[in-house]
Amino acid sequence: MNIFKKFRLLFLALIICSYNTNATSNSTEKSNLKENQQVSEVFIERQNEKQFTDTIRINYNENKTILNILKAVPETTMSSWEWSEMDRKKTVDFIEKNNYLIDSTEAYNNIKYIKPNTIGIQVVDGFWTLSIYEFGVNHYFIVTNDSVGDGNDIQTFNYINNKLTPTKMINWFSKCEYDLLLKNSDNCIELVKENELTYTYDFSNKDIVEISSWFLTKDKSQHCFKGNTIKYKLNKDTKTFDIFDVYWENK
Repeated sequence: MNIFKKFRLLFLALIICSYNTNATSNSTEKSNLKENQQVSEVFIERQNEKQFTDTIRINYNENKTILNILKAVPETTMSSWEWSEMDRKKTVDFIEKNNYLIDSTEAYNNIKYIKPNTIGIQVVDGFWTLSIYEFGVNHYFIVTNDSVGDGNDIQTFNYINNKLTPTKMINWFSKCEYDLLLKNSDNCIELVKENELTYTYDFSNKDIVEISSWFLTKDKSQHCFKGNTIKYKLNKDTKTFDIFDVYWENK
């Protein structure tokens, strides 16, 4: 083999060796880049979690009654989530001292509003409310609503002289659909049962409870129902709620 052929073979060998080295180097760089990118994404995600804070101003004296009741309601009213009695007491104690609350969980147990008569809390994919209606001095009617995708878990209590007791009916408003009925025929009763999960409940007004169906419409249901919305008004004299209005609301 002449010198020229030897040189050519040597040159080809060097090229192949250089290509393999570069390929390995590029593969290593890409792998390192991917790992670094994944680490950065995790870091950013965790950093964002830590950075979320929401300061909620709460005047303790103005909301003292409902905050004390918040400590007293049983955990069974929060069956779709969890907020222990101890944690609620710590929360209320903090508000009492500071007149504000720092929320660090954006998507869970996030207080959306608090008023002297009602509290609303966002809970993942649901919403929880506590509302109070004043029957008299140191006597309140309490309503909790744990609203999730499969319906509303409503529970009612009496709160007399700082003592909480369940009402005779777990949910005082459980038969509201029948107050909407125009006819008690079998077909209409069946229609009531079919639409049990279509009702929304508004307990935000200190004197009025509004319950409405988002499914029932006048043109399809007026043969069975007086309306798709009913309002009850607080009656302090009889310590109950009277039917205040029934009507068709456009949906």
